[in-house]
Amino acid sequence: MSLPDPLHHAPRSPGRVRLALLFAIALTACAPDAWRSDAPYDAFLDQVQNHCGEQRIGSRNLGAELLQDAYFLDLTSRFYHGEISRSNYVDSLASAFDASASSAGISCILRLMPGPD
Repeated sequence: MSLPDPLHHAPRSPGRVRLALLFAIALTACAPDAWRSDAPYDAFLDQVQNHCGEQRIGSRNLGAELLQDAYFLDLTSRFYHGEISRSNYVDSLASAFDASASSAGISCILRLMPGPD
């Protein structure tokens, strides 16, 4: 009786290879800012925490909940870095968190955002 060779691996199925490739592509396509250190953006998030932490966007508390939310952080990063417009940012936040575009949390973030209004 022969035992299986532990160094011999079964050939990979095309489905597994495709899945691995899709996963790698998805990782590189998501929030590039989230994968590298960005001191100015991190400082901005600290300001949001300190000045707006008790404000709400919809039913969510900005400090305790939204600063831990991946979608919020990605969207805010894209706005901070000028990749999306102010109106797109506001509309996206309001829609995602079922809030008014003039909610206290959104208004507070906009006041802290560097650059022209």
